[in-house]
Amino acid sequence: MAHFLTPAIIEQRAFGKLHWLTFQSPELASGVRPGQYLLVRCAAPQSYDPLLRRTIFVAGVDRSNGAVSLLYVRNERGTDWLAQCDGGDQLDIFGPLGTPFNLDPRTRSLLLIGAGPGLGALLFLAHEAAAHGGAIVLLASATADDLLPPPFLLPPDVEYQASPDGDDSALELLEVCDTNSSASAALQSPISWADQLCAALPPAHLITLSDRIRSTKLRWQDGFAQALLADGMPCGIGVCQSCLVETRHGLRTRCKDGPVFDLRELR
Repeated sequence: MAHFLTPAIIEQRAFGKLHWLTFQSPELASGVRPGQYLLVRCAAPQSYDPLLRRTIFVAGVDRSNGAVSLLYVRNERGTDWLAQCDGGDQLDIFGPLGTPFNLDPRTRSLLLIGAGPGLGALLFLAHEAAAHGGAIVLLASATADDLLPPPFLLPPDVEYQASPDGDDSALELLEVCDTNSSASAALQSPISWADQLCAALPPAHLITLSDRIRSTKLRWQDGFAQALLADGMPCGIGVCQSCLVETRHGLRTRCKDGPVFDLRELR
């Protein structure tokens, strides 16, 4: 259940334009799951500029000490303000919100593909999956090096491949470049060996990913591929209807019914 919380910041570190912010909240740490997000007020206590809260995905949790971490990009006035906060400062947050990723306990090979604001959720998912063992691969992309998460934010057992050549370059990492045989490429593609695939990509790139899955998997089962839609979700409770998504079952809200959907269900 979502709550309004005012936790204290433990620390904040900058990695280029990326910021890693950690705060103390045992209540939140005990229940939040990968794929869920917080609405963070990014303005001084007496200010309403900017008015809307910012959507930031939980990127890590240490349940032993109640610490929660967020990964965000400093790229506008709200996140500019948040980046100035320091240890001891209080946050004003509402969460956790949204439907999380559903990791099958039988999954032994997990493929993660991400770009943009949803990358933090994939870091959190990688840590949760690594605790249960198995092979985990993260393919990440961005438009610049300083927008890619540093490798030390991931568990050491996760294979991490990153590309700064655009948000769609994570999909290019799926290509097998050392063969001219399309049949051989399909067998070597990470999609072919994955038990589950979890993506956080812009909607246009999810279409490409769907095509790749269909050309690689003989059978695409329900639950195999999940997609996080990370665009803005102003209200977080489905009231404003500004984040509608078309699915096979009609319109759904990204903020409440998602942001994680079965990729096969999206239109």
